[in-house]
Amino acid sequence: MFGIQDNQKGALSVYYAMMLAVMIPLIFTMMEGARVNAMKMRMECAVDLAMDSVLAEYNRELLKQYDLLFIDTSYDTGRGSLDNTISHMEDYLSYNLKTDKSVVFIGEHSDLLGLESAGIEFTRVSRATDGGGEVFRYMVLSYMLEKYGLAYIDDARDLSEVSETSDLFSGDIEEEEAAAQKELDDYEFEVPQVDDGNGGKMDDPDWEEPDKADPAGNINQIRNTGILGLVCSEEISQQCIDPQRYVTQRNLTAGDGMCPDWDERKGTDYELLFNEYIMDKCGNYRTSKEGSLLKYETEYIIAGKDNDVENLQSVVHRLLLVRGTANSIYFFTDVELMSEAEALASSLAALSMTPELEPIYKGLIIAAWIYAESMHDIKELMAGGRVPLLKKTGEWQLSIENALGLTAGDIEGSKGELVNPTDTGLDYGQYLRLFLFITSKENRVGRLMNVVEMDIRKAGYENFNLDDCIAAATVQFTFHSTYGYEFFMERSFGYE
Repeated sequence: MFGIQDNQKGALSVYYAMMLAVMIPLIFTMMEGARVNAMKMRMECAVDLAMDSVLAEYNRELLKQYDLLFIDTSYDTGRGSLDNTISHMEDYLSYNLKTDKSVVFIGEHSDLLGLESAGIEFTRVSRATDGGGEVFRYMVLSYMLEKYGLAYIDDARDLSEVSETSDLFSGDIEEEEAAAQKELDDYEFEVPQVDDGNGGKMDDPDWEEPDKADPAGNINQIRNTGILGLVCSEEISQQCIDPQRYVTQRNLTAGDGMCPDWDERKGTDYELLFNEYIMDKCGNYRTSKEGSLLKYETEYIIAGKDNDVENLQSVVHRLLLVRGTANSIYFFTDVELMSEAEALASSLAALSMTPELEPIYKGLIIAAWIYAESMHDIKELMAGGRVPLLKKTGEWQLSIENALGLTAGDIEGSKGELVNPTDTGLDYGQYLRLFLFITSKENRVGRLMNVVEMDIRKAGYENFNLDDCIAAATVQFTFHSTYGYEFFMERSFGYE
């Protein structure tokens, strides 16, 4: 009886021993598996938090002025470097991997994971200046699409279509007027022939060359004076820059370009949206920007000169080209205006007894009249007025008497004053949009990046360079554990 009970107890002891031999390794395996999974989860969380923390270190002034998010790897401490960003990321990883930095545990072995960062390497970086500024352009368009959408450019789209179909940059009224004047000045009268008494012919010795009329004398004076000082009422800025210090002429730190999953956003609509960003963020002659280095930033993006005077001069000349061509298109469709020019040319030819000059007078009168009307238009625009892109009946402003009698003093004396206030037509800003539309993408993007650097540096960030700014990156992380494990992880992060 007792022997049987002892045998049963022995059997149970062997059973438990065998079970423990199986269960203990299983339990420890499960515990170790839990440790590994906990390590992976801790690493995932630490990496996500570190990347988010680095993204939160965007340049505040860049966001304030331009609503753009970029990590400035200089951190306003000197020349930018990815090592600076790696150092920041290491700090964030260390804080989130080490429990003793945030939670107090009792005992020396409270950290059951023993994780530490063993290395961080950037394998891909999208710098703002990569691809001629394609990354910068992408971030600009992301902001504009998020805030406004493509519907924002409906008016700009209509303007661009009209300008394309009208071919407004095909002529130069200033050159045409000068050429017409030269044709008159160079004209040589044919000397009448008389009998020389020997059966031959000779020049009439009593003939006197008739005086030529000068219908465009005042206009020539205006043209030779230069129009910038005549049409601008404000004191013109004399600010200039050293182009070697900025993106388009500086040696740049290269990155890896656009992220593979980013849309290139090609097409006219995106170019127009980019132009609207320029108009929204940059100053110009009519709308100055406080704290900017160049006063006429939009004009700089259009013209690309290294000083405000030349940039404004270039834009005013473009205004003259557009207004001259547009006014010419209308003039030759207006029968009344053409009749007045022909009548005056005929009268001048009759009064000066030079009928052969009538067609030359006509061409000069038309060119001078169109030039004067264009000058009037530009003065209105610079004073804050509006001028229709293509005029209609009743919108022509100067009579033939006022046009040919116009003097430089008349224009200068009334600059800054609106002669014809109206709510119709285009203002100065809309003409700038027209000029931006025909400026190459390369120039618009490059010069805008120059402007951004100018303004951010002027705000106190003297070391700011856009090629130090990154919008997205791919990073490889290496982790070691005191329990003998090594892990590798690759993650991408960036602003969307």
